[in-house]
Amino acid sequence: MTKGTIVFLAVNASYAHTNLAGWYLRAAAVRAGWAWHEIEAVRTDPFTRLLQGAAGLEPDILAVSFYIFNTGFLGDFLPRFKALAPRCVVIGGGPEFLGDNAPFLERHPEVNLVVRGEGEAAFGAWLEVWREPSRWNEIRGVCTLAGGRYFDGGKSAAAENLDAIPTPFGRLGSFSKPFLLMEASRGCSGSCAFCTSAGERVRCFSEGRFRADLGLIAAAGVKEVRLADRTFNEHPARCARFIRIMRDEFRPIRFHLEIDPARLEDEAVAELAAAGPGRFHLEIGLQATRPEALRAMGRSGSLSKAMAALRKLSALVNISLHVDLIAGLPGTSLADLFDSLRQAAAMKPDEIQVELLKVLPGTRLAREAGKLGIIASPAPPYEVLRTAEMSHDELAVSERLSRLVDWFYNPRELHRFFLAALEADPKLPENLADYALKETAAVQAPALENRFRLLEAYCRGKLPALVPRLAYEWLKWGLSPQNGICRAVPWKKPLPAGAMLVEGAGFPEPGRIYLAGLEKPYLFVYSRSSGRRPCAIYACND
Repeated sequence: MTKGTIVFLAVNASYAHTNLAGWYLRAAAVRAGWAWHEIEAVRTDPFTRLLQGAAGLEPDILAVSFYIFNTGFLGDFLPRFKALAPRCVVIGGGPEFLGDNAPFLERHPEVNLVVRGEGEAAFGAWLEVWREPSRWNEIRGVCTLAGGRYFDGGKSAAAENLDAIPTPFGRLGSFSKPFLLMEASRGCSGSCAFCTSAGERVRCFSEGRFRADLGLIAAAGVKEVRLADRTFNEHPARCARFIRIMRDEFRPIRFHLEIDPARLEDEAVAELAAAGPGRFHLEIGLQATRPEALRAMGRSGSLSKAMAALRKLSALVNISLHVDLIAGLPGTSLADLFDSLRQAAAMKPDEIQVELLKVLPGTRLAREAGKLGIIASPAPPYEVLRTAEMSHDELAVSERLSRLVDWFYNPRELHRFFLAALEADPKLPENLADYALKETAAVQAPALENRFRLLEAYCRGKLPALVPRLAYEWLKWGLSPQNGICRAVPWKKPLPAGAMLVEGAGFPEPGRIYLAGLEKPYLFVYSRSSGRRPCAIYACND
């Protein structure tokens, strides 16, 4: 006989995501004798289906994790749910509750209590007394508002022995989503003022537990695992050993790791270098390249060591590399942001993400925002609106720059050209940001062809010598030879003597050939099986 019914509502950022927090809580609840149901949704889903699903199960408890991407959705959904199920107790958790929770509970009386910090211990203890609200304040981490009085239980007790937490991967079955989250550790020894994990004591799952969880994940057919550890290389020797385990023992899986470049050791780089192509995707939190600002934010490690590590990783052609930059850090100007982008791009990572600083609840930055001259949105995603160094207009330029990097640097079709253009014109980020503002007000990425056209117009005015190089990429990636950036004409003759293969693998059964006069003549060869993209490209003598 079960103790009751719990529904966990997982409102994810997209259908590709899963909610690891809910799976941890499920394991604890089922072990304690509760019936557990999980309902997945995304923030664009209509309320009707979710209300039917959640209220129809007649739960005793509705548990919900709050994040910056779903708090608005839940704020609208939960009053409707509570109207249909007034006797159900609603408990919230997640990073949204690391700060002062009184204002939230005052605005949302439909939420009975929230938990600050790790949820397993607090949730398990609360389930024992959930019918006795007068005892809720006995539990560390629980925050409630009753009779107009706010009770704050501080931060929940963190799990000391992570291996004692039941595995969240025991019920995967046949997993069909693109990727899965897991943890190898919790906490971070860093003290970054903008991070919710700053200074949280680091605890690690054992090597045996790590292997066992990966075994369950591999058995379910998962193709990609994203490690949620704040700093996977917190312990350098352990990092290298775990990379070797992932690389050698779980070959069908691709892994995503977050790495602090200032703490990356050569042993880990060597293990990564021995991996097969595409097995590892590394996310590098560079954040900025102004040392004084990084130090002021509590960022540990030297910038020179971070850049040296980034240079080593960029030289590894078998891994993919993603670099994060933050716009609006205290002590940094718009000019500093452009300079950080230039320095990051010079390392030629596969992707760069430029993101506005977020002043997250519970962080040192949130406590010191006024002293630092920061004005930020009081509502999720808590983005910075003005700083002592950057006006609101300059932060708007930063947002535009973020989109331009996504449109023109990160796509593989334009990546190589963007690097060439940046080399030819170091002021490209500033100039392109100004140009794009005048030419398009688009927020969503234009179609690939339109992005090429925008770059073509820019280059004809600013960098005419690069137009042939852009035309080469146009044809290489399968855009129209007849309506391209440069003139391409059908070629009916045999390959000319001396034609040199520069890309592709030749053409056993050619269908079409086009001659394009770029900085030199090129032949683009299309086979019947290659589709829109050429199967081979030849450089010809003039």
